[in-house]
Amino acid sequence: MSDVIYQFFLYKLNAVNSILEGYKQRIDSALELLHCRYANREQRYYILLSLHQSQEVERSIIREKILIMDILMALNPDFDRTSG
Repeated sequence: MSDVIYQFFLYKLNAVNSILEGYKQRIDSALELLHCRYANREQRYYILLSLHQSQEVERSIIREKILIMDILMALNPDFDRTSG
C-alpha cells in the first residue's frame, strides 16, 4: 500500500511541476509585455496586476511542491530531492 501512496505523490509532483512551468511561462510573458514600448500606462497597470497574481500563485505552487517532496522523503529516504 505504501508503494501506491508513494506513486501517488510522485504523480502529484509531476503534475505540480507541469503547473509550475505554465506559471513561469505566464510570468515571462507578462515581463516581456511590460518591456514592450507599445503598452500604455493603463495596460502596464493591468499587466502588473496579472504579474503579481501569477507570482503569488507560483509561490503557493512552490510551497506545495516542497511539501510533496518532504512527503516523498518521508516515504522513501532514498528519494532524490534534486530530481523533483
